[in-house]
Amino acid sequence: MRIEHLEYLIEVDKLGSISAAAQELYLSQATLSNIIKGLEEELGFPVFERLHNGVHTTAEGEEALAIIWEILALCREAKQLGVHTSSSQPVPVLLSPTTNAALSLPLNRSFLEQAPDGNIEFRVMEGSEVGNQIITGESSIGITYFTRNTVEDYRNIASKYQVEVEFLCRDTLCLLVRKDHPLAALDEVSTGDLDGLDFAILGHFSRQEDSIAYAPSLGLDNRYTTFPSVTQIQRAVAQQNMVSILSAYTIQHSPILPQDHFKAIRLVNTRMENSMSMYLLHRSEENLRPLEKVLIQCVHSLFEPGAD
Repeated sequence: MRIEHLEYLIEVDKLGSISAAAQELYLSQATLSNIIKGLEEELGFPVFERLHNGVHTTAEGEEALAIIWEILALCREAKQLGVHTSSSQPVPVLLSPTTNAALSLPLNRSFLEQAPDGNIEFRVMEGSEVGNQIITGESSIGITYFTRNTVEDYRNIASKYQVEVEFLCRDTLCLLVRKDHPLAALDEVSTGDLDGLDFAILGHFSRQEDSIAYAPSLGLDNRYTTFPSVTQIQRAVAQQNMVSILSAYTIQHSPILPQDHFKAIRLVNTRMENSMSMYLLHRSEENLRPLEKVLIQCVHSLFEPGAD
């Protein structure tokens, strides 16, 4: 029974589909099916029930996957022995682009105050990938956004892998424009009225159809430039008079450019409810290193009532 094969089981369980997992793992569906069948024969029971539209994890499979997740986490920790001391080993924190813009600097400042000898490593990726990598044990801590529906789906999966999901704050999406842009006179704008604009957007707005502001659903005859970071988006808005869609929290707390350069306009009549929340994702306390616990305390301090 090979470690990477156990990781394959986790991927199938996460996606609920052998074919989808095979694509993510760059394997053929037949190869992955044979590997899973072999594992199930070794275990002596089926991990998955095959359905016409995917797979469903059996009761025995649920218990086995919980143990496998712990095995994989311990294997990753074992690989680190002798490589770093506990104080010098960086604490990796996974952030979506918007949470990175608003939180990385204040978190770093707070962490260095609490742990002067500690090291922190921010890794930026799409929000959905933050949740996936916490479940698979690539990191112990992440911060991202979920809508009301998606957070419940994630909680159901995360609970099986001892991943905790903590609410941090509620948020909405706003249209970000320069103060001299024609739309700056408005306090709210309907997404259906956003016509003929030059948008600066993050990648997931053009790829995720379940996004609140999926780019193809915005107005008519718009042009879209995809940027990898909020910093570049802000500069595009400030220097090229483009418009963008960002979370209100990010607009308020991102320190890149002075706030008086911009106007945040509330989006209304979005294709789905314009409401989302920021969440802290982390492994259970008994699976956290001391410096990871310090980092989580720093996150909590930023979201205490009255905190900046």
